[in-house]
Amino acid sequence: MPYQIAHLPHLKNAPAAIERWDPVHNSLFKVIFSVPASMKGEYNLEELDILSSQIISIDGLDNLQKQIQTYKKKHLGIEVTFVKPFVESTGIEFTISFNLNLRKISDNYVFKLFKEWLDTIYNLATGMQTLKFQYMAENMTIFQANRDGTIWRQIDLKNVFITNIGGLNNLDYSSSDAQNLNVTFFAEYWDEHIA
Repeated sequence: MPYQIAHLPHLKNAPAAIERWDPVHNSLFKVIFSVPASMKGEYNLEELDILSSQIISIDGLDNLQKQIQTYKKKHLGIEVTFVKPFVESTGIEFTISFNLNLRKISDNYVFKLFKEWLDTIYNLATGMQTLKFQYMAENMTIFQANRDGTIWRQIDLKNVFITNIGGLNNLDYSSSDAQNLNVTFFAEYWDEHIA
């Protein structure tokens, strides 16, 4: 008897259809920000929540799943592959893209906050540098949810700091596009909770 496909392509053979599973959407997320201790007096929780409402996208979260590094050795002329006993980096670098809107006529709040944070690490105008506990935020949390808001994934990023601000490189008379800001962060470690 010839081999037959056990599940022909039909709605009745699709568990997602039968059980009424919902898809995961990459647009259903929220980020809770914190700032370094040296900036906490200037920015309250309400102002930090404004940052969440300005997010366009987050890139680099695949780095949460570390790639296993391998190496090869020859034994009697045969190549054997082994897993390295460590990973190259235990931290994660990721980029968040933000809308830039002027608050109260000329207050570029999003850029101003991240520029101040970057200057806390190393201020090019004065040469001032700070210590790790002064330029790192304790945490940043990313929540992913389903369509009714139930959280299915929570990423608690720890010891977070900025490594780059971009997106303001070009000015262009021929463009009518709104300008965005790209902020690259580094977190030393994280806790990930999946429902």
